[in-house]
This record gives sequence, structure tokens and C-alpha cells, in this order.
Amino acid sequence: MDPDTGTMVRSGLESIINPLDLYAIEEALILKERFGAHVTTISMGPLDAERSLRESLAMGCDEAILLTDKAFAGSDTWATSKVLAEAIRHIDNADLILAGERATDGDTGQVGPAVASWLEIPVLTYVSSLEIESKTEDLETAESNRNRTCHPTFLVRRLTEEGYQSVRVQSPCLITVVKEIASPRLPTLRGKKFSRSAEILHWGAKEINLDPASLGLAGSPTRVVKIFYPKVSRDGERIHALDEPGIEKAIERILSMIRPVIGSPIMGDRGSRESRRGYTETSPAVDIEESAIGVLIAKMQPALQESVISLSEKVFSEPATDPKPEFWIIAERRKRGLDIVSFELLARARPLADSRGAILAAIVLGSASPDEAAMLIAHGADSVILVENPSLEDFVCELWSETLLKLAYARKPEVILGAATTTGRTLMPYLSAKLGTGLTADCTELSIEENSGLLLQTRPAIGGNIMATIKTAHHKPQMATVRPHSMSPLPPDFGRKGIVIHVIDESSKERIISDFSDSRVQVLALESNVKDFENLESASIVVAGGRGLKKADNFKLIRELASALGGAVGASRESVDRGWTSYPHQVGLSGKTISPEIYICAGISGAVQHLAGIRTAKKIISINTDPDAPIHAVADLAIIGDLFEILPRLTARLKPIYSSSYPSLSSSPYQTKDTRSQEPRILDSKTLSTEAQHEI
Repeated sequence: MDPDTGTMVRSGLESIINPLDLYAIEEALILKERFGAHVTTISMGPLDAERSLRESLAMGCDEAILLTDKAFAGSDTWATSKVLAEAIRHIDNADLILAGERATDGDTGQVGPAVASWLEIPVLTYVSSLEIESKTEDLETAESNRNRTCHPTFLVRRLTEEGYQSVRVQSPCLITVVKEIASPRLPTLRGKKFSRSAEILHWGAKEINLDPASLGLAGSPTRVVKIFYPKVSRDGERIHALDEPGIEKAIERILSMIRPVIGSPIMGDRGSRESRRGYTETSPAVDIEESAIGVLIAKMQPALQESVISLSEKVFSEPATDPKPEFWIIAERRKRGLDIVSFELLARARPLADSRGAILAAIVLGSASPDEAAMLIAHGADSVILVENPSLEDFVCELWSETLLKLAYARKPEVILGAATTTGRTLMPYLSAKLGTGLTADCTELSIEENSGLLLQTRPAIGGNIMATIKTAHHKPQMATVRPHSMSPLPPDFGRKGIVIHVIDESSKERIISDFSDSRVQVLALESNVKDFENLESASIVVAGGRGLKKADNFKLIRELASALGGAVGASRESVDRGWTSYPHQVGLSGKTISPEIYICAGISGAVQHLAGIRTAKKIISINTDPDAPIHAVADLAIIGDLFEILPRLTARLKPIYSSSYPSLSSSPYQTKDTRSQEPRILDSKTLSTEAQHEI
């Protein structure tokens, strides 16, 4: 990293294709072979990136374009996506844009959605399978007729925190893929021969009609202001479990580390484990004021009706009149209720808003019950802004982005925070491109700069080997995604008061709530109980296995221990590549980055790529016979011993304590009673005419 600019120094480094982009190339070639297509690869980088493009040609791609210009140097993800999008505009009739889910160096996942936003096309991320729904004959002419007017429809299956989502999307569209989609092929001799002689087009700012002054470091909204190495705070305890006393000591030590996390069932009090499920319909109600505008206006006296309607029109077409700045968190819902990341965001944002004297608003799209709104206020929100529309119930990036864009123009928030989930990592870059502002991904620390009042955003970079503090000095709003489970929710205060703003009245509907009937994206289904699917990001405990398990049948040792602990099953890349388990379980640079309370890994040596995915785990327990395995160097508890001796005995100790009747810790949404179909509570006009009226 350049210490002055905070940008990555790439000179002198060999350029290779981003590993996840290889899967995108393979899927493009599969579609080409099945239906006929012209495949163009594009890369932005220095001249030596041409080597990677030639590799793509050797694999079977037809054309390659290198975007290279000194003006591009130092670009953040916002500026990079702008250049890529403009280059794609110069390619006629692109039906489908494919990319890896993220780059393994920056690890933001922002460029793909931002490119789609610039191009004003749908984006689908984390796609694990892709089919063309259109008739085959419509596409087989693609190679012979590049100027056709044909918009194929795609059926995709994408990973979410809840399972696999099936979606239909009409082209043109952009899709980012995960490793599960296909296995990249090797270049052929014929392909290598073609790649050596093929011309690589070079495009700079001039060729794609962009002003150099708006690009590169100068045109990037975000700036790195500090780079430092993460503090290593592992205890580094070692136990040699090579004999009976050693094995027993190791098991007892593991249990002692687990007890504070899973609660006191080990200690005999099972009730505390149940409480980790979150809040239920028995939670006390928060004293909130609700303004269900559409229903309430109809019950008012005519004179008051006119006054309130006029006020509501003004507020949603002009900036919020409250002199206090507004901080937003984007709440996320799952089928079982509000997800815990919503409350973690409130905990992260509350001190930030307080330091700026700001109002903290939780934005909920789709619908929410009164209990859910109350829970958000109890956990720190000053207001809950609820945009009710059936089309927003399922996450569709373009619809959510359009809604938030209009709301942001109306209320002018100073800061917008989202979770670094599949939803947040898709929505936030798409929205930031629309708003013309920067975005920092996957933050683990946030603070307010003392003199400027700007948001300081700290995140891991380069596989977690360094930390970078970033700020957006000259663009608003300031936007960041926050790594899930990097902060615990605040204790609920059921005495807090707040405002719930329902954006449902007809006068504001045309401004905030659009008619989404012409959307090119249709959510078909959610497979939430899929065999061998795992939501690692939300797990409090992850038990992972690697090559040391030796064969597929032995992977059951990992599953049994995870089940006994109520945890999730993880795996090394080697285990996934060997077919012992599926890709949703993979932890590491090309898999998932996780932050569980406890990470237990057995038979994993600790390659750099794997370590990058577990650096923010609270506690790491490693089990490996090799005393020099790299995994032991980063573990809080390193057990040098035979996993085949330790795991069965540990599981046997746990099974009598935990039965399957107790809830799993592999996911932890704060559940609230789902009463979305109920009528909202209505206040009389006297209540509205005071504090609530101002907030509408």
C-alpha cells in the first residue's frame, strides 16, 4: 500500500485473473457453447494486465479490451465502476455482464453493483446457477447478427442469508457469480495459439469520452487517511493432547471457552440459551407515537386534513426541516422477523449520531409490525421510517435503490449505514453510484473525526493483513457497510420514545413509492430449507473441517459436533474442492468472511487464504497434529492432537447437555411477532398536531 495515497501499489506485481472472475468467464463460455454468443472480456489496469486478458482468450473468449490510462490510477470502487460502465456502453448490445462476486484483494464486492447502477440495469449478486429462459433459436443467431434486438430472459439462483433465492430477470443485466456456478476450464492449445496473435484493444479516457479530471485518485470520493496493522490479541494457549490426560485437558478447556458463548446450559441453566433467539411477542411495548398518515387523515376535521396533507407534500419533496442532521441505518428483515444486523447497526450508529447531535432513523422497506418498530426504537432509533409497498417485501436491488434514492433526496441524510450482508453488499454500492457519493465496505470500526465531524470508516484490507481508515470528505451522504457481528446490539430500553413514520399517504405516494409493475426482476421463490446450505455469516459458533479429515465420510465428525453445539458447519477450500461439502460452507478468501464468537477448526492447516476469512472471529480453537501448522499461530487455543480422538469425545460430552429441541445458534435474528397484516395503531388528531406532525 502507498502510505501517502492509501492505494494499492501494483507495479512490479504479476497480473493474474481474479480467481472469482474465472468462474464468470467459465459461465460465459458455457452459455456461448449452448446458445451461441460473442464473449468480450474487459479489465482495467496497467499494461501488464494484458497477460490476464490473453489467458481469457486462451480459455475461449472472442475479444479482449484493456482499459489503461494514467488518469485511472488510484481509483476507488466508485471511480473504477464509472470507467467500466462507460466502456461497456461503447460495446453494442451487451445482453449479459458477468463478474466474480468480488475481487480477492479489495474484497468489497462493490464494483459489480455499481457498474449496473451506472448502466441503469438490474443486478443480481451471489449467483450460483444461471439458465436462459428464452427460446434457443433467438440466441443462436447472436454470433451472426451482433446488431439484433433481442432481450433474453435469465433464470438465476442466488445465495442469501436465508437460502437460495430463485429470480427471473430480463436482459440486459449484470450478474456476479460465486464459485459454485462452474469449474473453470484450462486453456486449450488452439486457444493459446489464438491468444498469442489476437489484438488486445487499449482504451483510455479519451476513447470512452471521459474527463480525466473526474477519474482516478482525484475523482474518487473516498480517501484512505490512515493505514495500520491490526492488533494481535490472541492468547496463544497450547495444549499437547497426545495422551489421555492431554485429551481430557483439551476437552475441558474447549468447554470452558464455549460456556460464556452458548450460555449456561452447560452450567445447568438452559433458559439463557433460549434467550439468544431474540425477542418474542411477549416483549414489553415501547411508548411510541405512530403516524399512519393515510388512515389518520381521513379521521381528521377538514381544516386539519388540509394542513397535514400540505405538510406531508412539502416534507417529501423538500429536505427535512429539522435542523438536526439525520443518520440512517437500513434495517433488514428475514422471514422470521427483523435480523440482528439491524440492531447491531443501531448500536454502531447511536454514539455517532449522539456526537453529531443527529436524529438516528431506521429505514424499513416493505412492511413492519408495530412490535418490530417498537423494538428498533428500544434499541436506539429515534425514528422508524417505514415505506410500505408489497413490491418491496422481497429484496430487489433496483426497487429498493429507487425508493431510498427518492427518500434521500427528500430528507438529505448525513450518513447511511448498511450491513455487509448479501443485501447490503448489493444495495449500498448500487445506491452510492446513484447518489454520486463514495462507499466503504465491511467496516469494523466507525467514529466521528473531532474537528471536521466527518465519518471515519475503518476496514480490513488485503486479506485482513492491514487496516485502512477511510473518509468521504467532499460528498454526501457518507456511506458504509458494517461487518455483521462486529458489535453487539445495545440492551433494549423499553422506556424510550420515538416516532414511526408510515410513508403511505396518497399525496406522497407518487414521490416516494413508485409503481414497480414494469420491473424487469421477478422473485420467484426462496428455498430456505435446502440440504447442505449454511448461513455462516450469522453463526455464533462455526465448526470447520479440512483436508486432515482424509475422506468425505469423516466430515460427519464436523457436522455432529456443530449439531451438538447448535452451530454452523464450515469448511476449507480443500474440503469443498474434494466434494466433502458444498460451497456455502467454504470459509476464506474465495469463500466467506465470518466473525463468530467461537471458531473451531479441525484438520485445517491454515493457508493464508483461509486465515483471511477468520481474522475477526472472537475466539479461534484449532485442532491439528502438526505443531507447526500456521493455524495454531492465530489460535486462542491451539490443540496439538488427533482430531479423530478429540472430536468424537467432545461431541459425546455435549450431546447429553444439548438436545435438538433447543434452538440453533447458526442464525440469530431478533424475532418479533409478525403482525404486518394488522391495522396500524391510530392516534387522535391532537397527538398528531404536536410532535408527530413535524416528523411526517
